[in-house]
Amino acid sequence: MRRFYIEPQKRAGTLITITGQEARHIAMVLRLKSGQRVEFFDGQGTIHTAVLAHVEKQRVVAEIKATREERDLSPLPLTLAQCLLKGKKMDLVVQKATELGVQTFLPLVSRYCENRGERNPVERWQRIMIEACKQSHRVTPMQILPVTPLVGADFVPYTHRFVAWEAEQCLPLPNEFVKQPGPICLLLGPEGGIHKEEIAHLREQHFSSFSLGPRILRGETAALASVSIVQYLSGGLKPEFVTTGGH
Repeated sequence: MRRFYIEPQKRAGTLITITGQEARHIAMVLRLKSGQRVEFFDGQGTIHTAVLAHVEKQRVVAEIKATREERDLSPLPLTLAQCLLKGKKMDLVVQKATELGVQTFLPLVSRYCENRGERNPVERWQRIMIEACKQSHRVTPMQILPVTPLVGADFVPYTHRFVAWEAEQCLPLPNEFVKQPGPICLLLGPEGGIHKEEIAHLREQHFSSFSLGPRILRGETAALASVSIVQYLSGGLKPEFVTTGGH
């Protein structure tokens, strides 16, 4: 069943009205018709099952038939702190991090970052993130924070802090963190790696460095491999979800 994102003001009682680009997408690209069932999510855990009542390229109206609540109650919410990668690689990381259940995305500027000149990348990442939520049936959107200098980022809120470092020769990603609930910060560097002075700063911030093995991984590969490992260990890839209520 197709799923779409709605803002609260688009709902009036049992009716949901979609206009603009999303309406054109429903009518002209997906070619959905009146009478077809779809789902809408509001980004706060509410899922509406609805039937399309009126479909035109400028305006789509759906009637809600059922509503339920879904919540992500992970005891180990994950923040991916990713130093800026070149080109469109950050777009890929945002998309896949959303699909993998990362709660918060923190883009960082570090010494070896080459992608520094783009204006307002967060707006594009927000659009990519919402599309990934729709595709993956994720209920709560990933929070995307402003681009921040690595040395100025606030890591105090995190119980567990890990940094993938290409010069780390011995230590794999530890798994003891699963025994202590609390938010996780997973930090990945840019293509040029992380400078030793930045590693020293991160260690002062109580980060543990780890290795992803002997092979040289691309920046986006390292990010997605690290996220997958953490999510697997913390239970974020288990096949169940928590549902509360419904009518």
